[in-house]
Amino acid sequence: MKFVPDNVKLQFAGGIGFISIGAGYTFFNEKLDVSYFYGYVPSFVSVDDLHSLSIQLVVKPFRIPAWDGIEVFPLNFGVFFHHTFGNEYWIRLPSHYPKGYYWWSPGRNAGAFLGGEIKTGLFKSSSYASGVSLYFRLGSRGLYLASKLGNSSIPVSDIIEFGFGVILYR
Repeated sequence: MKFVPDNVKLQFAGGIGFISIGAGYTFFNEKLDVSYFYGYVPSFVSVDDLHSLSIQLVVKPFRIPAWDGIEVFPLNFGVFFHHTFGNEYWIRLPSHYPKGYYWWSPGRNAGAFLGGEIKTGLFKSSSYASGVSLYFRLGSRGLYLASKLGNSSIPVSDIIEFGFGVILYR
């Protein structure tokens, strides 16, 4: 059972896809979570269908027992590393651009986020699951933050990504 993930996740938005599905592992008594995601953005949201892979690390330093088997993780923070597939999302600068024309790769990016989670014992007595959580995250990408620092006219709302999801724990 060593390689079986500790949880599966379904996330809406949040910088890793319109809808994303992932699997994760928890460490240090649920204080650290490492998850892998496949993200999808359908063409009705973007110009083309987009596919991506992400890895995210979430630190959960505080756990507050609330009531009747419910736990609250009020301040989670994390980072993610993301790769989008497609011709427009290159990793190495295409030869038709002069050297140094772009200082970033649109195919790969990273970001940071803050969030929270509420974990319940839902489904605990009727399945193999030990609980279900609802979570949210609010963050930005490094490229967006660098752009904002260099151009104060960019609205903060243009660089913030909000996402939420559900986690099913093993």
